[in-house]
Amino acid sequence: MKKIVLFLSIVGALFVASCDKEDFLDQPLQGRQTLDDFFANGDNAEFFVNALYRKVNGEDWWQVNFQRQINEMASDDNWAGNTEQPRPDITGIAQYNVFAGSTYFNRFWESHYIGITRANLTLERIPNIDIDENKKTQFLGEARFIRAFLYFDLIRNFGGVPLVTTYSEIFDPSINDKVRGTVEEAYELIEEDLMIAINSLPRKSEYAPADLGRVTKGAAQSLLAKAYLYQEKWTEAQVMAKTVMDSGEYGLEPDFADIYRVGNAHGVESIFAIEFINNPSTPRVGAQYAITNGSRGDRGWGWASPTSDLENAFLSEGDNIRLRSTIIKHGEPVYGDPAVTEFDGKPSENKSGRTNRKYYVPTAERPTPYQRGQIPGTYIHIRLADVILFHAEAAYFNGDETSARNSLKLVRDRVGLDTNMSLSGSTLRDAIWKERRLELALEQHRLYDIRRQKINGVPRIASILGPNGSFVKYNTEVSTDPFETTNLKEPQDSGRLFDPNVHMLWPIPPEEIQLSRGNITQNPGY
Repeated sequence: MKKIVLFLSIVGALFVASCDKEDFLDQPLQGRQTLDDFFANGDNAEFFVNALYRKVNGEDWWQVNFQRQINEMASDDNWAGNTEQPRPDITGIAQYNVFAGSTYFNRFWESHYIGITRANLTLERIPNIDIDENKKTQFLGEARFIRAFLYFDLIRNFGGVPLVTTYSEIFDPSINDKVRGTVEEAYELIEEDLMIAINSLPRKSEYAPADLGRVTKGAAQSLLAKAYLYQEKWTEAQVMAKTVMDSGEYGLEPDFADIYRVGNAHGVESIFAIEFINNPSTPRVGAQYAITNGSRGDRGWGWASPTSDLENAFLSEGDNIRLRSTIIKHGEPVYGDPAVTEFDGKPSENKSGRTNRKYYVPTAERPTPYQRGQIPGTYIHIRLADVILFHAEAAYFNGDETSARNSLKLVRDRVGLDTNMSLSGSTLRDAIWKERRLELALEQHRLYDIRRQKINGVPRIASILGPNGSFVKYNTEVSTDPFETTNLKEPQDSGRLFDPNVHMLWPIPPEEIQLSRGNITQNPGY
């Protein structure tokens, strides 16, 4: 329920502490404690910091994670997929017939601002707690990182957003007069938070095994490299990415299939990830993607189905190693699951008959009952290969083609692909961009990448989507894929309505504009 402009279900002044970390402080205390009482206890402070992590992926499937899946559907890597359930609120976004008031935009915005509010409260209260100074510094670094992460996520989706940096600010009547900050102002805050976090956080190797998954110095450095990359600060991005690569804290998994393997949470390649567990006594601590992404022939919902265009990108490189660990196809065996020799992709109810392998849980590793919110797994937000490709791209645009080629080779060597070490110019640039697509496919990077990547100043997405886009032309004029071309309940020309003058950003939730009395303005075209 909304309380005030911008922050909707604000956490309020009272929280409950629990001895179980999974409770995440989501229940009000109903007057039994004040904030002063609550933060007088060092253990409670840690529980509250733990609550910040819950907002990285949202409280439930529909708050944050599903909007990220919809973003995949709005790229050339995925169809909306599910052709059995008419859901114009989902397919409209995927096909760029966008309804500005979509609950998915609204909840994404809401969940992020609740997380930001929690981070602001942490930053205000924890300095006054009598706890070990090293632990205090760590907690404050975690809050800084997560606030930066959430603001970065917001501006990638909506552009400039209102910037609030203190908890007390939400009680000021002038909150109703808040306007959108600029993207540049948001990046200033993100960079400031991350620089402080870098100097406050332990390295991954300094955490006890039970604390793996908490934010690290390397995570802050990696997110800062990414923020630099998005701003086209090529020198800074190259230097920061190389710092992570040379830290000795991370390595590429020798076997690509192990990156998302159940039981390998926070493996050697993982830099920042949210682990999901199976705990029948605690709801909503398990993964969602295995169900929301999963095939309708395998107890899933069938959303965000990989395209044949993506499959062809793998085939054009002879990249079977990553293909088999990225896409499952109807009628074929599932790599790594000997129990499934003919996968049921349900092509009569799914546009492509394909499913995301990265979030698939092999039969022998499925809990009973196998249901959304109770499935083990990991969602990796940043991993080393991503950072290496940050470095390659930044080095290329920084005029350091030798370093760019060397980093490109690091990623390709892992999957046995040769690298042409004479690549240069736009050919090298395109090879790096293609490598990002193949390496990180279906990990929810693609839409952001093709929005930010430019050729002669024009975003790449404008050449991929739209009536003359390469993806639309492939599907309507070239493709003979037996699943996509016969199941036309999802239009074959999906993406045709993309307009670069409108769809480089998503709409600001109209409820926020209304509650702000128009001080928050809408993005153009909505």
